[in-house]
Amino acid sequence: MKSIYSLLLPVTAVAFSSIPADPSYPSSSLNTNNDKTGNNNNMPRPIESTSDHPFYDVDATSSPWRIALDIGREPLARMPFEWARTGCRMPLVIPTDFAINDKNASKNKSILAPHSDTVSFTGPNGAVIRPIIGEGWELSKDERTLSFSYTVPEELKRRDVYIEAGSTLVMTGRVYSKKELDRLNADYYQAREELWEAGGELGDIYDRASASKRWDEESGSWVKRYDNENPFKVAQKQLFYWGAKAKQGRKMAERPDLNELSDRGNLPGVDGGVYIAKEGVVRVGKDGPVCGKWSARPITGAPASYRS
Repeated sequence: MKSIYSLLLPVTAVAFSSIPADPSYPSSSLNTNNDKTGNNNNMPRPIESTSDHPFYDVDATSSPWRIALDIGREPLARMPFEWARTGCRMPLVIPTDFAINDKNASKNKSILAPHSDTVSFTGPNGAVIRPIIGEGWELSKDERTLSFSYTVPEELKRRDVYIEAGSTLVMTGRVYSKKELDRLNADYYQAREELWEAGGELGDIYDRASASKRWDEESGSWVKRYDNENPFKVAQKQLFYWGAKAKQGRKMAERPDLNELSDRGNLPGVDGGVYIAKEGVVRVGKDGPVCGKWSARPITGAPASYRS
């Protein structure tokens, strides 16, 4: 005779399988089909007008990113002395759409749309849920600096880390477009090739100078296999090698460490997508004191990596 648990198990599995892992993410965003409605590859998508976001226009297209704020005391920050003195941090994760509106000039061109109108974190007494409002975002003309902001209508507090009600959190960070990163890589590879070529030529000179002697029948003695190099030519090759080595070092320093970048994701108005550098700056107000750092990761339909 089957037990009652064996009879209830299939029903329970079916019931819980219909519940999404995160209510803030619509089931369509997890669709594995490559259709036009799914957002599996962080591709720009139209924003639908909803009651939660009545001012978002259907003509706007967006790209979703997972914004992670790490609020806490930073070195040389101008926050109050008692603020985050214990070393406590306040982590905030805000899935957000970066959108742009090119068709309706009467509305804001850049739209920052959090997926939820609240943000949550764990405090000493359990979960804390507070409202959050996306203000807007801006990319510099050279496509290197991204800035955006959220407004906190109510106070956020976790032990001695707090953000006062009505404050605006302004994030700024370095952005690398695919075009810029490809150029930096090409410049580095070219400098590396020049260094290898200069090193090869200089190595050939040293090899000839240290080559074994050969027997000369006419003089009846051992003589050098190669003639002595022109010292001016040797000095010229050395200078060129040192210059190529210094150039390679500069080009390598200009390239970002791939471990310090996000995965490539789309950003409206930027061809080929962007990489966002980790540990951007969080300020209270536009020119206010630093109160933390932030990072971003594009939201796709791919499974999350728990090693990153």
